[in-house]
Amino acid sequence: MSVLKASNFGNPHIGVFARASEKLVVADISSSPKLIPVLSKLSVPILQATIGGSGLVGIFLAMNSNGAVLPPNCSKEEMAVFKKQGLNTISISGPFSAAGNNIAANDFGAIANPEISSKEAKRISDCLGVEVVCKSVAGYLTSGSCVIATNKGFAAHNRTSEEELKELQSILKVPGQNCTVNMGVAFVSLGTVANSHGAVLGEASTGFEVGRVAQALDLV
Repeated sequence: MSVLKASNFGNPHIGVFARASEKLVVADISSSPKLIPVLSKLSVPILQATIGGSGLVGIFLAMNSNGAVLPPNCSKEEMAVFKKQGLNTISISGPFSAAGNNIAANDFGAIANPEISSKEAKRISDCLGVEVVCKSVAGYLTSGSCVIATNKGFAAHNRTSEEELKELQSILKVPGQNCTVNMGVAFVSLGTVANSHGAVLGEASTGFEVGRVAQALDLV
């Protein structure tokens, strides 16, 4: 199991440009040639793609082993790429179209922006094949940006309370803890790409942050 550091053309917020599940890594089609070999250490196939014509894959994609949640401006061709991977696909509209910022999921559960309607949450649940609980994290509605979850653990915004951590553990069915990345950035999913095989953190992350995320994701 690897815990490595990388950047995308010098940008340490690599979770903006890539998203991982237990079966797949999706990365910006224009990713730095240096980033792709590091992401390969997550031991699953890498798909380089655009979403709605954008390379901000981590912002616009929420994903687990069962499905992919995408924005409404995702083209039929782009959606077909995910369907070819055997994933259920849906698009969500309006202010929640940045699915990666609004949803955090593993193969056991998911959390989502608390302003998402119950009807939309049901669609997300059907797509990902897990229960979706709509809740804020550390006071932020964009709960997907605050949590990175795998099938072994989760890392959460460093201001997540003990009570919230217990609730997240109940929803995601894995243990977790507070973390930061990239020298104090609390929105951990923006600087992390991870699955049960390993994690890649932004290159600005300190040794303490790397160790803390490795513990949270049970990679030590």
